[in-house]
Amino acid sequence: MPTQTFFNLPTDKRDLIIDAAIDEFFEKGYEGMSIAKLIERAKIPRGSFYQYFEDKNDIYKYLILHVIGERKHKHSSQKLHPTTEMSFFHIIRNLFINGIEFYKKEPKLATISTEFLRIKDSTLKNEVLGESQRISNDFFYSLIEERKIVGEISKEIDGRMLIYLINSINLSFTEYFLEHENFDSDSTELIEALDKLLYILKHGLQP
Repeated sequence: MPTQTFFNLPTDKRDLIIDAAIDEFFEKGYEGMSIAKLIERAKIPRGSFYQYFEDKNDIYKYLILHVIGERKHKHSSQKLHPTTEMSFFHIIRNLFINGIEFYKKEPKLATISTEFLRIKDSTLKNEVLGESQRISNDFFYSLIEERKIVGEISKEIDGRMLIYLINSINLSFTEYFLEHENFDSDSTELIEALDKLLYILKHGLQP
């Protein structure tokens, strides 16, 4: 995470460094990004960067967890309000649509997030996500178990596997529609495709 020296910087200078990091990770990806290029974009001395961050991983973690995470949370909190009156699949439906809305609003962050989720280095993923992923998964696991009790979800379903399946579908679904810029979050085509997908998830494959 950044040092206190970074947080002591004026807001506009912090934003300049973060914007430079976003552009560099967006254009080059995690493997290809260059601290030298980031420094050049941000117009700061090389020594200053290492007063703010330890290395590439340090600023990458901050970007994923705090910059993207906080912006996405802010967007979600304005639109996504799960209640006990909503069905489980209504909540998931809103979650999918909310994700697409956010990533169409922030295409660079969408690319960075998508690449991160596909990184094969599990150690790096665990370092970046850590406690936040556990909290998120625990929330959905509790929600699934609650819905089992009221009979909305079969008691035979493994909650952790359902979470994994939903996360995987959400990633693929979001990627697909981000590639089709003519779609927006309330387009008929998107909603129809989402409902077809959730129908399969809800009813399974057996007749």
